Amino acid sequence: MTDRDRIEIRLLGIEDGAALARLAELDTADAPPAPLLGGIAEGRLVAARSLATGQSIADPFQQTAEIRSLLAERASQVRGGRGLGLLSRLRQRLRGHVTAQPGRASEAVR
Repeated sequence: MTDRDRIEIRLLGIEDGAALARLAELDTADAPPAPLLGGIAEGRLVAARSLATGQSIADPFQQTAEIRSLLAERASQVRGGRGLGLLSRLRQRLRGHVTAQPGRASEAVR
């Protein structure tokens, strides 16, 4: 994997204000409301997504479809939505379907 292949997804902070303003200007849109997740490629903020509203902006001169998809998935995970991790999804599916008796393993885990 090269640096070109690396994508960093993280919460944006006050220190990212200038990069966010540049990105909004490139996208000819207002910056989405905070809190924001940012997609950083090659050390540059290329996409941002609001955790509050789902609104996003991206650099129109970069290929950002995959990054925007990653931001949407991560936002869903952070909010506890449908993008739950595997363990959480399994727990939800099993909830109410498996009744374990104290001191005995349930049929589902034998």
